[in-house]
Amino acid sequence: MKTFFSIIFIFSAIISDLYAQTTDVVTGLNGPVRIELKDTELFISEFDGEIISKININSTLPTTAEVVTVLNNPNGSSSPDGLAFNGNTLYIAETNTSKISSLDLSSGSPTPTDVVTGLNNPRGIVLYGSNLYITNGNKISKIDINSTTPTATDVVTDLNGAFDIIINGTELYIAIRNDGKVSKIDLAETNPILIDVITGLDLPLGIAINGTDLYISETIANKICMVDLSAVTPIAVDVLTGLNSPVGIEIIGTEMYIVETGANKISKISINSLSTEDFLTKDDIKLYPNPTSHFIQISGLNKTENYKIYNSLGQEVLVGAINSNYRIETLQLINGLYFLEFDNGRTFKFIKE
Repeated sequence: MKTFFSIIFIFSAIISDLYAQTTDVVTGLNGPVRIELKDTELFISEFDGEIISKININSTLPTTAEVVTVLNNPNGSSSPDGLAFNGNTLYIAETNTSKISSLDLSSGSPTPTDVVTGLNNPRGIVLYGSNLYITNGNKISKIDINSTTPTATDVVTDLNGAFDIIINGTELYIAIRNDGKVSKIDLAETNPILIDVITGLDLPLGIAINGTDLYISETIANKICMVDLSAVTPIAVDVLTGLNSPVGIEIIGTEMYIVETGANKISKISINSLSTEDFLTKDDIKLYPNPTSHFIQISGLNKTENYKIYNSLGQEVLVGAINSNYRIETLQLINGLYFLEFDNGRTFKFIKE
């Protein structure tokens, strides 16, 4: 089960542009994938470490404390992923053992208890009323947590790698990794119909909603994009780049907490700094030609923007200011991979050949 994450993180580390303006919250984790807040404590599932840990987000220098070590599996390979709370009960998706377990955190020494077994690599989980919704392979299933013997029933099927889920009102949003899209269903409907929200994503593994803004972690692209759900025709706009294999994301107050699995850490950034209103035009920004030999141009700017260009070693090689469709000469650059970064942190990759 760890192979999937390992391949992704090796690949995304190669293409990471390393320019995100985030703040580290806690480092030194062991394959973190998901986070879930309870009061002031942020619980973390460490997929490779086989543990659930937690930090106090109000602490000046948060340090991790183990909640439970090596979950309820004799071979020590449970691979904890999704987390969800119901009061003092923490529900855990154990991917490698294909089950959901629970922990009573009011107990002095919480011990995992099986809730439902026989699932198919469960990852994302979310609670809605008394129903716990689960990404169950290529479908979404649910269980009634108040039942004496919870049984998984299908809600929607024929998905191509359901990975993360969140609730917004009565709508369940689903990150479908293999199709590169986020879709939704209305749980108020007797027979929910799957509706695509946004497509063309680069391995979406984490989603979060703040108001009408849907944030999506695109893991291989090492970035987070944002979709305005109130738009007639929603488009995905990059708002944070240069991350290291982002997976789980959560909005807490005015801050976005990000699981950077490739860097074994949790980072954060103010969502107020992710605004794109002053930067983007209706058609968004595009860099072309790419690859290039003599010059690059930028279309879609609505004002003059300062830029810097870095080589693949992170060394600054060019600096300046541009307007829409202004040419930047690249003839003097040696062949290779480059990154053009604007003042707001948005970054474009291009190849000089």
